[in-house]
Amino acid sequence: MGKSIMSDTLPGRAARRFNIAFAAWCLCFLVAGAAGLATLAATNRLPAPPITATNCIDEKFKFLHETTIREPSLIAVGSSVTWRNLDFSIFEQRYGKAVQPLNAAPCFLHVDQTAFLTDFLLDGMPSVKTVLSVFSMRDFQSCPAGGGAFFKPEDARDYVFGGSDAWHLYFKNFRPNAFLRDVVNLAEMRSGELIDAPLVMDRYGSGPLKLPEGDIRDNVSVDPACMTHLRAMSDMLARRGIEFVVVLFPPMPSWIEAYDPGGARDAAFRADVSRHLNLLNTVLIDTTKGLNLKDSDFTDHAHLQWSSVPILTEHVISQMDSTERGFAAGDKNHAL
Repeated sequence: MGKSIMSDTLPGRAARRFNIAFAAWCLCFLVAGAAGLATLAATNRLPAPPITATNCIDEKFKFLHETTIREPSLIAVGSSVTWRNLDFSIFEQRYGKAVQPLNAAPCFLHVDQTAFLTDFLLDGMPSVKTVLSVFSMRDFQSCPAGGGAFFKPEDARDYVFGGSDAWHLYFKNFRPNAFLRDVVNLAEMRSGELIDAPLVMDRYGSGPLKLPEGDIRDNVSVDPACMTHLRAMSDMLARRGIEFVVVLFPPMPSWIEAYDPGGARDAAFRADVSRHLNLLNTVLIDTTKGLNLKDSDFTDHAHLQWSSVPILTEHVISQMDSTERGFAAGDKNHAL
């Protein structure tokens, strides 16, 4: 009988020892991980909480978490074409406090992903009356089936809108290769020392780009599915009663010369965008009308040198002011 009792209790003791050891290892891992994160934070090399594990997107979520602009009336949403090509300090000079702008655009997004991000942001920003997007042909390159969901809203919601520090995301969404790469490069990207991929943001969230010379880069083409997503985004904003300002980025002369002699594809793209917008709530600003820029104004076919961004921003303001839907026209223009 004693032998039987011993054989019954040994597995139980072994199981308890295993559970204790496992819990101890987990605790050590968490403590060591927390200490490592704190050390990286102290040296400005801690990546933003990995909501997407793409540093320029996660850095934008970090900015939205930290910004004091909590009740914007206007948000800019899009890819880096929106992020890097708007100088909202000019809005302050022009409108004072009548317009509260916030550049919420990250990078690398196509139109379907821009629509997804916009819907997410508007759920947490009831003050928004206007959404502004700057689009180039590059934003319409690829919109595969799936709705453009590129992050989990439940991961970002409390961090962006609720004040949570989101430490748990470093463990939940840990991707070692992306994390280690960012640990090496982030400080220089945040300071702007890495000029090809700076993560510097001004107080509105815009990301200045300053390069010694421009590069036409690769050819791009339009995925027709992206136009469908543009229409869906425009309709979504109309249902919310929010004005949609669409700015079509100016063509870089040398890019047109290299990939679209005569500009037929560029013209067709612009016309197609116009056809897919809900005119009840949308103002379309095609910068080929009234804005002439040189190659020296561009870093590439989708971005302006920061010194030339005010030219585009002032053009957008003048075009809006020439309509009855100017940025500071008041709530009466948003009863759509």
